[in-house]
Amino acid sequence: MVLVIAMFAGTKFQSTAAVAKSQPAAFNATTYAKQKWPDLVQKIDSKATDVATLAPAVEANLADAGKKYGEDLGAGSYAFPVKATGTVSAVDDNFMTLAVPGMPANDTVRIPLGMALSGSPIRDATGTIHYGDFTDQTDYQDVANALKAMAQQEVLAKITPASLKGKQITVVGAFGSGGPPNSYLIDPVKIEAAQ
Repeated sequence: MVLVIAMFAGTKFQSTAAVAKSQPAAFNATTYAKQKWPDLVQKIDSKATDVATLAPAVEANLADAGKKYGEDLGAGSYAFPVKATGTVSAVDDNFMTLAVPGMPANDTVRIPLGMALSGSPIRDATGTIHYGDFTDQTDYQDVANALKAMAQQEVLAKITPASLKGKQITVVGAFGSGGPPNSYLIDPVKIEAAQ
């Protein structure tokens, strides 16, 4: 009985609020993406290789191009910070297509506007965000989804794609290998139209 009384007397009781406060906050991918966005934009912009330089290198040897211009994601996949200046030759609900001087003849450069937009290349292109930074695969993928939302809000929502047809623009963003050959899909972090 004395032992039970001693155990009870030595126990510290906490309210539900105190217990919740002592626990680490749940991961919030949206908050994380908003905090990381300005740094990612700056880093992608400063590291970006012109797509007319990148495309021939990728087509000659993806691994060599990846080592020189991009980030190795493992299993033969790479993410590249990239930029392109060209004339918007076509616009639909899904893509803006650019005619970029100096590109190989059979290559296409497109900016995704719809479902094809991905946050994964944006997340991966600088090499500053790693899978090991997160508790699990879900958080890692949630960050990519939140960065996709940032690209929609901070870049695509601020332009009217149809009004850019026939105009020269510069796009800065990220390209992930593994898509169709001779196709360069640039997930944008910045789009500027020539005045």
